[in-house]
Amino acid sequence: MTMPVEQNWNARFSVRSDRKWLGFNSVAVTYAAAMADFALLLFASAAGHIAYQDITFGFSDDPSVYIGIGLLVATMFVLAMAGAHTYRAAELVSFRRQLTAICTILPAVVVFLLTIAFFMKVGSAISRGAIASTTVLSLAGLLGLRVLWRSYLKRAAAHAAFPTHRVLLICPEATAVEPLSERATRSGLVITQTMRIGRDGSAAGPSLLEACSKHGIDDVDEVLIVWGDYGNLKVLDECLVTLRQFCLPVSVMFTGLVGEIVQGFAHGLGENCAFQTHRPPLDLFERAVKRTFDIAFSIGALLVTLPMCIVIAIAIKLDSRGPIFFWQSRKGYSGKSFRILKFRSMSVMEDGSDVRQATRNDPRVTRVGAFIRSSSLDELPQFWNVLRGEMSVVGPRPHALAHDDFYGTLIAQYASRRHVKPGLTGWAQINGYRGETPTVDRMAERVRHDIWYINNWSLWLDLRIVLQTMLGIKDRKNVY
Repeated sequence: MTMPVEQNWNARFSVRSDRKWLGFNSVAVTYAAAMADFALLLFASAAGHIAYQDITFGFSDDPSVYIGIGLLVATMFVLAMAGAHTYRAAELVSFRRQLTAICTILPAVVVFLLTIAFFMKVGSAISRGAIASTTVLSLAGLLGLRVLWRSYLKRAAAHAAFPTHRVLLICPEATAVEPLSERATRSGLVITQTMRIGRDGSAAGPSLLEACSKHGIDDVDEVLIVWGDYGNLKVLDECLVTLRQFCLPVSVMFTGLVGEIVQGFAHGLGENCAFQTHRPPLDLFERAVKRTFDIAFSIGALLVTLPMCIVIAIAIKLDSRGPIFFWQSRKGYSGKSFRILKFRSMSVMEDGSDVRQATRNDPRVTRVGAFIRSSSLDELPQFWNVLRGEMSVVGPRPHALAHDDFYGTLIAQYASRRHVKPGLTGWAQINGYRGETPTVDRMAERVRHDIWYINNWSLWLDLRIVLQTMLGIKDRKNVY
């Protein structure tokens, strides 16, 4: 059987990838980022000293001492960042990792130099105010550079103009190549050739070697194998054996269940590797950070929205008969039940084993209820649940007990949503999974987003979700 070999599905990617966007390639970016940091720190050292002297005393003296300090700081900082591999293009794209590295390394360098100055008894010759202003200016400048680098690299990768690797893709015949190419392009990769393997596996041995030699495997930087046919692992093994003859890195990406498992955190067990499919609960420090944010944000939100809540309460009372608030049992952290508080938006008060989700033009929804549901104003009382510690500002949205029981039997990972407190908003909601879930598949996608949030939690992620929720509050799609 002859293995079909395809050129990249979109020829413009391989053509455009040959040029260097704005004169940069992956190696040049590393050096450019390091040199930019060095120059900025040197400038910040002189500028911070001059600014402090002018503001404090109305004049500035010779900045040569601080330029010398800037040379030491810049040299040590750049060497430390380079040693941590933070100047690689893939690392520059991650603002969170860059923020962590900068806020750790720069203060450490400054403290180290100040300690040396103290023991050498030259500290009196150095202005602490100038050092402080220089440090603040340096931090602001470094973070500003990271925003620019991240923007540049993401746009370059999206245009396939900044590839870090040219990739040969090997996959079964039924694999859809176009989505893989799009994701690879956004990651700075360019799939220049695609080889497909038949289900009989006859093309995985000698014909693979022949095809690789004939079609220029030397023109690629990496081989990527995408595999989801777990009943045909012998063919995958034959591919790997054949590819060992080439001096190229080979990566295997699994789809399906195995793909979900290997996305977990990897940790060593002797000479073997295990994948953590469920993240442990937040530790004491993480819980303290999240709880502090919840309390501060909830108090502020309740104070700001109090006049609006009073207006909504009056409108509900005038619009329809019944109480202002609606209580319903939900499952929270570790499956513990609590009573969630909302503004009443329906003419019924369903709670128990028979709860129907609201649908478009649902007759149970009142006139005021339709407005406050579509704008999420009915959720405002839940800040009280947050203050009580039953919910968090950000987390998986809690569902009615009847829906929990129903989906828990159909979706394997559903119970994992309870590894953190439920939230007013979440990663799933800002990604389009807000409101009604008419099908099991749609609920499964919501659960998948919730699990991703749990496994990747950070304070920065919570702040991002809150901001995007505020910006997207006018989006009333799927909310009835």
